[in-house]
Amino acid sequence: MEPQEGPSWEGVGMKIAVLGGGITGLVTTHLLCERGHEVSCLEASSRTGGLCQSETVDGFVADRAGGHIIFSKDQEVLDFALSLLEPVGYHTTERNTFIYYKGNHVQYPFENGLCDLDPEDTFTCLNGYIEAQFARRQGAPEPDNFHDWCLWRFGDGICNIFMHPYNQKIWNVDLKELGTRWVSGRVPDAPMEDVLRSALGMRTSGYRHQSVFHYPLAGGFEAICDGVLRRLPDGVVQTGTPCTSVARDGDAWIVNGERYDRVVSTIPLQELIKTLTDDVPGEVREAFESLDWTSLMTVFLALDRSDPPPHSWVYFPDPADGPQNRITWLSNYSPGNAPAGCSSIMAEVTYYQDPSGSDEEVTQQVVDGLSNAGFMEPDQLRFSRVWHNRYAYILYRHQLEENLDVVRSWCADTGLDIIGRFGNYSYFNSDMCIRASLDLVADRYPS
Repeated sequence: MEPQEGPSWEGVGMKIAVLGGGITGLVTTHLLCERGHEVSCLEASSRTGGLCQSETVDGFVADRAGGHIIFSKDQEVLDFALSLLEPVGYHTTERNTFIYYKGNHVQYPFENGLCDLDPEDTFTCLNGYIEAQFARRQGAPEPDNFHDWCLWRFGDGICNIFMHPYNQKIWNVDLKELGTRWVSGRVPDAPMEDVLRSALGMRTSGYRHQSVFHYPLAGGFEAICDGVLRRLPDGVVQTGTPCTSVARDGDAWIVNGERYDRVVSTIPLQELIKTLTDDVPGEVREAFESLDWTSLMTVFLALDRSDPPPHSWVYFPDPADGPQNRITWLSNYSPGNAPAGCSSIMAEVTYYQDPSGSDEEVTQQVVDGLSNAGFMEPDQLRFSRVWHNRYAYILYRHQLEENLDVVRSWCADTGLDIIGRFGNYSYFNSDMCIRASLDLVADRYPS
């Protein structure tokens, strides 16, 4: 008897469940529908958008998960994203970004703005950078923890002033608990001549691919998701429908009691493992459960201020300037983001497991820090809002890659497609999520 091949769906529309209605889930659903498949996109919350959700409050537009922008080195992805905004249009901005330190606005990235520091700090940073470069050229081994890797890469001056305190704000764990494979070979190494030029006041531009970005004219960043929804047939997206069970049934899947040919999961892997009703090997379950993350509190400040600085976003490494690691002048992203004569700030405060205080306490700390630094006056605050995002940043602990290999291999062997920022545990911006959707559908799901 001839061996039987597995099922082939070429030329046949499949019934597919897409788990999650964030940007990755929505784009994947749209692309699958375009190819003639029968798709159900299951979203647990009452609305789609995930980390791309926006709000409009008293004429102020806010993004619930911090400042998002539309940019990409991938022209296909950029064209696709901008096409989603055709009904509302978009505003184009030249990036104007700084690091705030000791009252100085230091050009971003930090190593390209050393001349903006006080002279003693400029010397300390340049001296440490040169010593680190020399040590590496003499064969200093690359450390395996993020704290020491920063010293090896940038020197003690830049680390003490920026890299260590800023990353401590972002990750909220001991930096020695983090590995290095997520940065090793990926973080651009500023040429020595650029660092020397910057220290002497000869400007260099740094990350050029973000020099220009786009933002929707109306509706906040969620307008991207709204653009996808407009392309979907009615009833495809089911909000308020959490995925409670996923099980293999021969060549098919049973999701929430309904049979599907295939499943694409974009929900966080930590949530996916809770739905898998089949026996999952112990080592696989442990790998799923080892994946860690940090959460984000977005503090939105609506201001009675008609003359905001022309900044895009500003980083705050020094804890003395408040708990926020970054603020976005969101009113500068689009003329429709604030009423006439007003402006707005979105402050991002990350935390591990639990916030450092109540919403009111953290908001006051942000307001105090920004007021003391001259970014606002307390009496300019019209109102504030706080939003929490449980899954915000992937925490790159040691052994993350090994555990991810176990998870991804098991999912691939099982026939379960996983994709997205937390769905595949890849530090993706929205443009990379779109690219991942395009690639998955092109590779795995024929028309």
